[in-house]
Amino acid sequence: MSTEATELEEIVDAEIVDDHERLLPVAGAPVPYRITRHTILAEGELPPRADEEPPFTAKDFKVPDRVKKRITERGARNTRVNRDSTRTRFEQWCAKEGRIAQPTTTTANVAAYFGYLMETGKQDGSKYSPDSLLAYCSRIVSWYPKGERPDASLVREMIEDYRLEEFIPAGGEKEQSAGLTLKYLVKVLAKIDESTRIGRRDAAMLVLQYGMLYRSIEVTNLLVKQIRVDTDGVWVWTAMSKTRRKGKGRWRFIRDRADLQFVARVRAWLADLRELCEPTEHDQNPAVGESAYLPTKPLFRALTTTGNLKRRKNATVRGLFLTGRAVNEMVKARAKAAGVSLINGLKVTSHSLRAGPNTDMAQALVPLADRNTAGDWSEKSELADNVYNRPDGSIDVSKKDPLDAVPLFGRPLTASVTSGNAAEPPLQDAGLN
Repeated sequence: MSTEATELEEIVDAEIVDDHERLLPVAGAPVPYRITRHTILAEGELPPRADEEPPFTAKDFKVPDRVKKRITERGARNTRVNRDSTRTRFEQWCAKEGRIAQPTTTTANVAAYFGYLMETGKQDGSKYSPDSLLAYCSRIVSWYPKGERPDASLVREMIEDYRLEEFIPAGGEKEQSAGLTLKYLVKVLAKIDESTRIGRRDAAMLVLQYGMLYRSIEVTNLLVKQIRVDTDGVWVWTAMSKTRRKGKGRWRFIRDRADLQFVARVRAWLADLRELCEPTEHDQNPAVGESAYLPTKPLFRALTTTGNLKRRKNATVRGLFLTGRAVNEMVKARAKAAGVSLINGLKVTSHSLRAGPNTDMAQALVPLADRNTAGDWSEKSELADNVYNRPDGSIDVSKKDPLDAVPLFGRPLTASVTSGNAAEPPLQDAGLN
């Protein structure tokens, strides 16, 4: 048979198929189309071919440096720092133990790591709290792509068993800040020397944080334009809070009070800002310079011991803004100076200025819904009642304790006791810090 006849015979014997039948791959041949469970096709439409990838070039995978920075630094800074440090510690432990942490890992590796944390505890000898371990678990597991993640449910069950069988029996409890209620806050304010700029700044910050139930980072994020002094109070604009990261900002009014003097203290600090200019290399407060009192500049600033603005040349993270840690240290130092480092056995921190006003309002029977609005909690949240309420028996004098009828030290009441002249116990042991 000739070559021409052979070619003709091959053509005649070939099978003509319809386009729809192309979806069925030949046995043993690779699937020619990109089809997933999410593919949607109209009648007669074919999916994209697997061998027809877009002609990507190197440029399609590159972004400008500023965009890469935004991607890398997405999310709140504190969240990023905590997340990255947790993952780094896990990676270092895996390397030390000869285990693999990246680019993927196993459930056994993660379980072994958390078992190690539970058994060894922290460097200071204390145990990790179960809540901290749960946060660590979430940060580590979310490090991996979906579909390749370790079994987090197994680790969470380990942590809950640890909570019930080891942490609680060993005396572990959730660490809380004291509530810096009004009667303690006025003592702190009374010990501040408001004849100095640092004193005026700290006093204004303390009363605003109390009045707004602010977290430390929220008070440091305030701008000059976000505070407006009225005749009978102060308007404060909160652009965003931890529990309200999306949505519109809001103004809130804090009425002036004789005990906290919102208006006088905020006005005094704003007057200081008007007198301050950004420091230069050779002049801490140049007569002709860039004013600190500009709408988009921070309301509260770092000061030198002489009351001038600190140069923030090396403050690459927060720039001109104070850090939440700086506010926390200020609050603790001011409380210590007033002799109220501890209240009801709890330490005073910057978060005490969130728990304190909520506690005061709860004792004054302010409804939960109103306190949620004031503290920027979600509408149906019960945190204001269950977490941020630090009741102090001496606040509500209408409460009665049946033990009041028992004489002090088990002895009959003396004249000095019945007349109210008995010495009151100190607010705290002077040896505690």
